[in-house]
Amino acid sequence: MKTILPLFRVVVLTLLFQVTAQSLNAQNTLQAVADTIDLYPNIPVVYNILANDTIPPTDTLKNVSLTGTDYITCTKVANKIFTFTLRVRGCDPVATGKYRLLTQWGDTSSAQLFFRIHDQSFAYLDINNVRARFCANGSHFFFENADYEVPKGSGKTSIFSNTFWIGGKDGQQQLHFAGMLYGQGPNVGQANTKHDFFPGPIMDSVNYSIYQDTVWNRTWRLAKNEIDYHRAHYWEAGYVPIPDIASWPGNGNTTMGQAPKLAPFSDRNGDGHYDPVDGDYPEIRGDQAIFFIFNDDAGVHQESLGAKLGIEVHGMAYAFDMPDDSAMKNTTFLYYKIYNRSQNTYDSTLMGVFTDIDLGYANDDLVGCDVERNMYFGYNGTLVDGNGEPYAYGENPPAQSVTILAGPYMDPDGIDNPRFDQFGNQLCDFSVNGLNFGDGIVDNERYGLQRFVYTNNVGVPGYMRDPTFAADYYQLMCGKWKDGTPIIYGGNGHSATGGYGPSARFMFPGESDTLNWGTGCVPPNGPKNWTEETAQNNPFDRRGVGITGPFTFGPGAVQEIDIAFSWARDYGGRSPLTSLIKLREAVGTINTAFSRNELSNGNPFYGINDIPATELPVRIYPNPAVNLVNIDFTSGLSPVSTTLDLMTSQGNSVKRVNLKERYRSFSLDVTNIPAGLYLIKVVSKDSQAIKKIVVMH
Repeated sequence: MKTILPLFRVVVLTLLFQVTAQSLNAQNTLQAVADTIDLYPNIPVVYNILANDTIPPTDTLKNVSLTGTDYITCTKVANKIFTFTLRVRGCDPVATGKYRLLTQWGDTSSAQLFFRIHDQSFAYLDINNVRARFCANGSHFFFENADYEVPKGSGKTSIFSNTFWIGGKDGQQQLHFAGMLYGQGPNVGQANTKHDFFPGPIMDSVNYSIYQDTVWNRTWRLAKNEIDYHRAHYWEAGYVPIPDIASWPGNGNTTMGQAPKLAPFSDRNGDGHYDPVDGDYPEIRGDQAIFFIFNDDAGVHQESLGAKLGIEVHGMAYAFDMPDDSAMKNTTFLYYKIYNRSQNTYDSTLMGVFTDIDLGYANDDLVGCDVERNMYFGYNGTLVDGNGEPYAYGENPPAQSVTILAGPYMDPDGIDNPRFDQFGNQLCDFSVNGLNFGDGIVDNERYGLQRFVYTNNVGVPGYMRDPTFAADYYQLMCGKWKDGTPIIYGGNGHSATGGYGPSARFMFPGESDTLNWGTGCVPPNGPKNWTEETAQNNPFDRRGVGITGPFTFGPGAVQEIDIAFSWARDYGGRSPLTSLIKLREAVGTINTAFSRNELSNGNPFYGINDIPATELPVRIYPNPAVNLVNIDFTSGLSPVSTTLDLMTSQGNSVKRVNLKERYRSFSLDVTNIPAGLYLIKVVSKDSQAIKKIVVMH
């Protein structure tokens, strides 16, 4: 396990206060008393920690000594008044410190400082065999160390970090780029402190602030059964939605320049406004999901120093509770919906998925890709992972992949691009691993994995190392090293490191590119089987980026990318390659299920869980009502044994009618009902409808 300029979870905060005293007496003894301080990321809190202490009135504060602050800083404002600031996001909910009072006579008294950290900037998917940390700013799986644990509860992790890249050129051919490595900036400073992305939606520039960061620097985590419970009980008296349903960000604040619609939700009454009291509910993928929003517009891009694009990214991480499906139980998914909120049209736009795969022990790994399965992967370069470390996998190490299930939509060309030629043979073009080719629908084709490039910061020339500035990132996504030369087939992708050409889209594809699509549909100039092993690389710490595109990204346009993180392990294999074989099988299964939008249990794969409970098709009018409320059964006749219930908005029944016959329409008398807001609940044996009605007299 590795760290990158680590932060520390346990805050050791020591304050030393020196006071002078002419006298201390039994009635006025020096006494420090513990304090509890609430902190929000990056928002200073002014606090008098001596206010509840006993200090003789003749004493005066002389100086303060502060050591070991880590990620909570403390500065003196005035005598006895201090400012505390939590400088980073993603901390544990509680931190502790201490301070000590000291008199000139040598008397001391110490007390604890308890910091309650109000930070919802990350959450864990943990419904299956994986426990994965997803973060509101798009830098996933990493805070101090790797936080993609599989098997769940084992203490062993397979991914160190994952981030999103995007870049394109405006009408003047100026590059705009946003992307992250480890949040260290070009000068490789402290991790998680330099960002290209910022929490929350795009808004008017005057409204960006540390306080808005606090509002939006959060995730919403929900399970499907929690949403189902809300749908079944929202109308009941005394029902209160759980916090993440109640606060679901379905709508933006348009007065601040935010978009009117943000998080997806089912709008049960069609008013365009998310209100769980009306029965509206969040729409999620999978059986458990985490939603978050980030943008590249709120500040300077301190990681890459790239120019802003003005994009807003809606992220949803999700997983399925399918313990009998070996592929699904070891996979988490990530869906990004990207909005161009700027007035620029970006040409040659590319997306990148950067991942630092660390299989337990970080320094014995190799990487590769599978062109036709849309995946890149990490596997162990030795028979045994690590050297007995508790976080190492040991014998029979696993393999980990990142799959672009579907990339952005291709630019429209007015045709349904085919997958096969007139003889039924697979074409050597984007359809090799793209989606929706030859399905009879015009202009719905989506890219697959278009490039894979690895980087290696140890023992390699500078041109092969991690990108530093925006131009480096984008050039790498275009298939060029830092020295401007194209990545070529063989060796380590460069003529100086054994490459024999021609130019190659994919590094270390093995023999997965059966049509040689990655080399322009012509055979390589040397051996086709190209891996890190054929390049005779020594296993070490590896990272890489999968690229997809290009596309034109105009103002107001929306794009998407679907990603899967899969893990597999052959516990009886004789080499790490047997785990890789199992991984290929699992990813193949997932790709097929995604392309068909059908899970092995028959449920939709990526369809939002907006599958309405069986609902009676009824129309209720007039609304507001004065004397009569008409209930029309719009599909024809009402079911037998139907109950009409008029209830207060708190769910208390006011009037109930049992319909024993079939009706096309029924009128409910509300003449003697007090004016106000009511609910009409129409229930049959296996379906129901709940509508709001206003009674006026």
